[in-house]
Amino acid sequence: MAYYEVTHLGTQLSGVFNSTTQKGAIYEAARQWGNQVKGQGKEWTSVKVKAPKKEPEPRIMKKYYICKTRRMNDNTAEYGYGDYPSYTPYVSLIVEAETRRLAQNKAKKLDPKSGYSFGGQFGNLIYTDSDLPKSMCTARLRSTPWILKE
Repeated sequence: MAYYEVTHLGTQLSGVFNSTTQKGAIYEAARQWGNQVKGQGKEWTSVKVKAPKKEPEPRIMKKYYICKTRRMNDNTAEYGYGDYPSYTPYVSLIVEAETRRLAQNKAKKLDPKSGYSFGGQFGNLIYTDSDLPKSMCTARLRSTPWILKE
């Protein structure tokens, strides 16, 4: 696939189209400009050009909530004498980053003693504002331990 700059001589319309051949680029232009070039002559020019430069998308900083689980286990009937502990998730760290992966790296660097890991069966969970479950929102409001670092 190559890029061709196609110009319709009758209307002076010009544009860059991606096609395998020059003729294919002209057909693509004719299909796109249909009614504008109809009845204006059949003269076209096509020149091979370099690919247009892509503009990078702006990255927006988001808040990511890194969550841990607290394990409660007493040797009582409530917890099945140690066989059925209760797990309570809580927000342990809030990080601002551009992507989820950068937030994970930032969390590991900010608090290396906590031993954050994001893979596997018992890895830490990471949420954005829209993903954060309601139970975690209320737990955060009840002054559950969490740290704000930037």
